[in-house]
Amino acid sequence: MVKGHLTIIIPCKNEKGYIDKTLLSLNKQLGIDGTKVIILDANSTDNTIKTIKEIKKKLKYEISIETGGNVSYARNKGVSLANTKYVLLLDADVTLVGNDVINKSLNEMFLGNELVTCKLKSRSGFPLSLGFILFNWVHKSLKEPFSIGAYFMTTKESFNKYGGFDETIKQSEDFILSKKYDRNKFKIINRYITQDDRRFKKMGYWFYVKLLITNYIKRNDENHFRKEINYFT
Repeated sequence: MVKGHLTIIIPCKNEKGYIDKTLLSLNKQLGIDGTKVIILDANSTDNTIKTIKEIKKKLKYEISIETGGNVSYARNKGVSLANTKYVLLLDADVTLVGNDVINKSLNEMFLGNELVTCKLKSRSGFPLSLGFILFNWVHKSLKEPFSIGAYFMTTKESFNKYGGFDETIKQSEDFILSKKYDRNKFKIINRYITQDDRRFKKMGYWFYVKLLITNYIKRNDENHFRKEINYFT
């Protein structure tokens, strides 16, 4: 059972077209009954909150809605509100593939890991599907831990020990935090979450190719990640 072990934290802002799919995919997870999900809303101006309230009746788990802010702030606040040993940070526009993603992750946590993540699949087809295949390969090949912020399961104790998300970081805050974790206590499970290409279309695919290359070159320069580039807005 997930209840009593895990709190799920979802930052969101103007996600009316996505949050219902995310919550319904969570509802299919084995043992999710009674688990607490904390949604931190950054003053959405669309029907995000109305959508959440309407769908709550269909769900097997408990939802509380709190006031959020930028993504790092919301994640940090969500962890501070959690009363369980383990927390899962989840983006509001992802869906979990299959019904055992969370159980598989928790099993790895029970074995002593401090940080668990999964792989990415595209909901939009080519070229994002190719991009995610390449990303998954690079992700697995890295010699230091890197958990995508879209699916970031950790112990609350470790999260606090490593300082949580740096709220001055403007992009790749997931990389900055996760690389502080112990390589021997990090796991990428063979399970998937999906995302579509809405952000990539907005900023341009070439923008993200250049960004990934630049970020890799400057991966040890935290000031580089503090520059505002309107990443994923």
